Amino acid sequence: MKKVLALTAVAVMLTACTMPSSYLGYSLIAQTVEPTNVTGNTGTKTGKACGTNILSIFSSGDMSVEAAKANGKIKTVATVDREITNYVVYAKVCTVVTGS
Repeated sequence: MKKVLALTAVAVMLTACTMPSSYLGYSLIAQTVEPTNVTGNTGTKTGKACGTNILSIFSSGDMSVEAAKANGKIKTVATVDREITNYVVYAKVCTVVTGS
């Protein structure tokens, strides 16, 4: 029984680090889109750059605004949003840029 409790405690601690912060706070399961930056510019192009985290052990990806701009071939930024998907042990955060 002690082993089960110890393993449960370790699992909870590891998954707590996987959860990305959100304007809504932390949650075990989340799927949100949050505005980050808005300018007076307008645009029809969209670029997206994502990063992932698995069990707080493995993280990868370039979710920078520059990477999203390059993926959408955008020169002038209109908006920057952040998409968060979190399922306890897996998290994905994407930066979405619109512009021209």
